[in-house]
Amino acid sequence: MAIIVLASAGHAPGVTTTALGLALTWPREVLLVDADRTPTQAVLAGYLRGERPGQHGLGRLLQAVRERRGVDEVIDGETLELPPLLAGARPARFLPGFPHPGIVGLFGAAWADLAGALSATEGDVLVDAGRVGADGLPDALVTAADLVLVVTGSSLVSLAGLRLYLPALAEQASETALLLVGSGRPYSRAEVQQQFATTIAAEVEHHPGHAAVLSDGAPVPRRFAESSYVRSLRVAAASISGRLEAARELIGARR
Repeated sequence: MAIIVLASAGHAPGVTTTALGLALTWPREVLLVDADRTPTQAVLAGYLRGERPGQHGLGRLLQAVRERRGVDEVIDGETLELPPLLAGARPARFLPGFPHPGIVGLFGAAWADLAGALSATEGDVLVDAGRVGADGLPDALVTAADLVLVVTGSSLVSLAGLRLYLPALAEQASETALLLVGSGRPYSRAEVQQQFATTIAAEVEHHPGHAAVLSDGAPVPRRFAESSYVRSLRVAAASISGRLEAARELIGARR
């Protein structure tokens, strides 16, 4: 198993949509965790179209910690199954985030419990951590992560934010890489790579119309499964998971 934390630096290019798209095209068993400290419940309201109750998730995990119950004992009961995006695909699991902004500040001591439970989860874990913020990301999550992926666009606004936050994040995490959304808008992958001297682990196409299927629960367009947008998600998921698999093979870690 592996834990991958996804976040954005400053200008947000769709971290939640990208994390959801990766989870729905991931080649192995996967759990998507909404750990955004600016709660929006975007997956519940968007992809799931408000059809699932909002009581599950990190709020219940905090309650378990306060009652001195192990998070690993209750986390499975707080996850939901995400409907497959593609025919024949394995359903991904989803752990909803904070049900109210006021709970975020109370969760400080529970990050370590959550990280420990995620480390013991079968399969891989994708954590949507939202924006990095002035105080970085929760240290327990970053410490447990095999990889921190900074999701960025290629516009000057996106790259300016990346320049502000990436150095501190690179110091905090054991391994960081970029996930580029919309290469060539206007800067190319090669230009971004040259400027930041950081590995670009994968790219996802910029296609707001198709991305709205994930972000807003929009109707699925014709031939969506064969679209270049979905293909870019599948290639990105395979590239990232393959990178982590190779690292596990190298060090002989458990699968």
